[in-house]
Amino acid sequence: MVEYQLIRSKRKTISIEVTADAEVIVRAPLRAPKKLITGFVQQKESWILSCAQSAQQKREKRESFAIQDGTSLLLLGREYPAALRQGASPAFDGERILLPQGEPEDVRRAAVQFYRSFAKQHLPGRVEEFSRRTGLSASAVKVNGAAKRWGSCSGSNSLNFSWRLILAPPEAVDYVVVHELAHTLHHNHSTGFWQLVEKILPDYRSREEQLRVLQHRLETENWREKG
Repeated sequence: MVEYQLIRSKRKTISIEVTADAEVIVRAPLRAPKKLITGFVQQKESWILSCAQSAQQKREKRESFAIQDGTSLLLLGREYPAALRQGASPAFDGERILLPQGEPEDVRRAAVQFYRSFAKQHLPGRVEEFSRRTGLSASAVKVNGAAKRWGSCSGSNSLNFSWRLILAPPEAVDYVVVHELAHTLHHNHSTGFWQLVEKILPDYRSREEQLRVLQHRLETENWREKG
């Protein structure tokens, strides 16, 4: 029998989630009989085990992830080798991503610092470019450490982008920029919103697929920011 954490709430249906740490969470209505919940879990057992196995494999890869000299790192969709050098400042020389030598956690932190800095330099320019093309404008452009969202648009039309977006191909980066700019006009995912996105980027679906591919890769790399 699959072990799981049961969370009851004022919902109407039963759902199952397998987390990135391979834990199984079952959400159910407050008064749903335990027998009904157990039966539902048993019906989904094969799917749960498959998802848990995949999550466990990704977790093991994340835990063993370390940046060494020559490790392949992404930048705007291209692979570049990490070059670890004593006393180096995080930088990109056109061929390599330079990082200081040190403990694995220090090297990873330096890589995040580099990506954040690069994103802060690159993304405002892309927002400006599409603002010029579309007439849509943002009140501010910020970079954050969000792990589950590529970007967001606040009620005041401030755009926030995850630094992780800078790992994506340029076409995918531009899609997220357009997606969030479209939210300055439509603060929802209505038909009008998607029509606007498609008008600006007719091939936006293929760009979404690029993001999905990148997300799968990131699930095997440890980029969690600590302290």
